[in-house]
Amino acid sequence: MADRTTGKQALMMLLVASLSLALPMAGSVAKAESGQGPVVATDLGKVRGVAIGKGAAWRGIPFAAPPVDALRWREAQAAKPWSDIRDATRFGPDCIQPVQEGEASALQSEDCLTLAVITPDRAAHGLPVLVSVHGGAFFVGSGRYITEHNLSPMVRRGIILVSANYRLGRLGFFAHPALTAEAGRGTGNFWLSDQIAALDWVKRNIRSFGGDPDQVTILGCSAGGSSINALMASPMARGLFARASTHSGGGLFNASRSLAQAEREGLAFAGRAGVTDASATGLAALRRLSPQAILAGDPGPPNFGAIEDGHLLPEAISLIFAEGKQAAVPFIAGSTSNEASIFGLMGFDAGVLKQRFGVDLAEIRPLYEANGPLSDAELLRRVQTDFIFTSASMGMPALASRRAPAWSYHFDYVPQADRTAMPGAPHCADMDYLFGLRDRMTSQDEKVAGVWRDYWANFIRSGNPNGEGLPDWPGLAAHKLSPLVIDDRFHAEPGFEQGIISYWYARWQKESGAKILP
Repeated sequence: MADRTTGKQALMMLLVASLSLALPMAGSVAKAESGQGPVVATDLGKVRGVAIGKGAAWRGIPFAAPPVDALRWREAQAAKPWSDIRDATRFGPDCIQPVQEGEASALQSEDCLTLAVITPDRAAHGLPVLVSVHGGAFFVGSGRYITEHNLSPMVRRGIILVSANYRLGRLGFFAHPALTAEAGRGTGNFWLSDQIAALDWVKRNIRSFGGDPDQVTILGCSAGGSSINALMASPMARGLFARASTHSGGGLFNASRSLAQAEREGLAFAGRAGVTDASATGLAALRRLSPQAILAGDPGPPNFGAIEDGHLLPEAISLIFAEGKQAAVPFIAGSTSNEASIFGLMGFDAGVLKQRFGVDLAEIRPLYEANGPLSDAELLRRVQTDFIFTSASMGMPALASRRAPAWSYHFDYVPQADRTAMPGAPHCADMDYLFGLRDRMTSQDEKVAGVWRDYWANFIRSGNPNGEGLPDWPGLAAHKLSPLVIDDRFHAEPGFEQGIISYWYARWQKESGAKILP
């Protein structure tokens, strides 16, 4: 989703994931002690990592030049090579982001464009690769979210895991007339240029780590899922991945904004930061602002998202899918049953939904009360969940299925002990089971996690989640709704929420002029 935050639980998870030792600046090269840790030669220089049993981890590897000074608000540039063996045993700094009051954080810097690689077997060759794009509403988070866990369940299934930082907040999302003039075209998606640069690094270098550059899967949740949609849509990312998976990433509604709108938002930010000159002189002044001043220029809930710049994103992401111009690779999209768990942080109540998006709860109530009356709170929860998330988790793969195999899922599993307190699976809950992020799991939780990981290991290896011993997960043949529903069991559900999903499809079709189902 373009300007959505993770829920409080997911946000805390991202912040906790950044509690770590202070780290050296990513741009500095620490000479590694000889004889300690495995060394790999990249096309920029050698890096020394940490052995983990048969496997290994390399962290803090630069994949692009530090986007500082004159490179602030420019698309990712090539990193400079180094001559010594570089220490890659620790994460580089997180990209600039707010820190919740009372919480510790990792070191931050604008010089943050680094990635991590974890392999299950240092002696292996041709392993499939999973590139994880972190979430955090495009304003918090880092690549360490996944790769601090060393040999995660997916790595133990014989998969190399890669994660990268990318510029966040206004440093990653900024359109301005002076930037447009400087670039000679639309610009502003610096976050996306970072992600593309990271994937290009993987394409060039992953073979040296035992990976297959032609078997790369990209996967992300929340803002990470929105990123996957954007990478699918961007012509500049073609050929850099073989499969893609969007988790709780939206895509139909509010998924991108026009360059003109983004420039208006950029001018408003500049004014809040005290720079009203829209010329190159004003841009120079903006580039001299401290990171703290830039953060202070964006008070309130995060509102960052993909920009239709005519370059990295030629037009609206959903229209690129509708026109069949996205990457023709196997694609999965899904969401959870209580995505509304994140909306409290953004203040998206009934009034905001009506004023900003034209979603009138009174008008839509009869559709949602077909099986009985709902409280105002429950109606709001369901509409919030379906408007951005459920509709897109069905609609985006339906559009993608016109060019390549596609699947959809609906994650509704809640641990037994939580069922009285939770109306459904919260935002990005499926990631906990996929990557082993839950601290304690019952035998039933473990069973769900095991089956879930088996589907993804199959998809990452072959481009098809199905495999021996797994319940059949049908693709979107003929664009029909038949998602895999995950509750206490895994089962396909033809015609899932047909009436409600059709309503949202019709709304999107009216707004976009395109169609999802024939």
